[in-house]
Amino acid sequence: KSNEDIAIDLNMPLRVVQRVQQTWAEIGEVCRDRRHKGRPPLLSTQNTKFMLALIDQTPDIYLDEIQEYLYIQHDVDVSLATISRTLHRLGYGSKKLSKPAAERCADARRDFIMAIGNEPVDRIVCADESAVNILTSYRRNGWS
Repeated sequence: KSNEDIAIDLNMPLRVVQRVQQTWAEIGEVCRDRRHKGRPPLLSTQNTKFMLALIDQTPDIYLDEIQEYLYIQHDVDVSLATISRTLHRLGYGSKKLSKPAAERCADARRDFIMAIGNEPVDRIVCADESAVNILTSYRRNGWS
């Protein structure tokens, strides 16, 4: 078929059909790879993988610490906003960290509930044994 017949059959401009056939003849595909427009990203793929490895290793790491590691390890100086936008674009968000008590035991909790299950509520007295643990993390947020 001629280009004119193809254009009529597909209800397309003749020039579009000619361009597609020219591209097919040159590269064997009907579409060229898209050219990226705009400024190239400041963080390379290697930098991004490094950031994700840092977060996997230390989920409660701060943005300024990531910034410092990027500068020291890769000599890349980027803003905190760039790091934050990159993480959000990759699906990471900041979450509140929670740490269950080390003394928490599911079997002991179940046994306790079974033991006091028949007691009336007005007979139960609870006392809080608060303690300070200097190893407790002060950081409240983490990346997930």
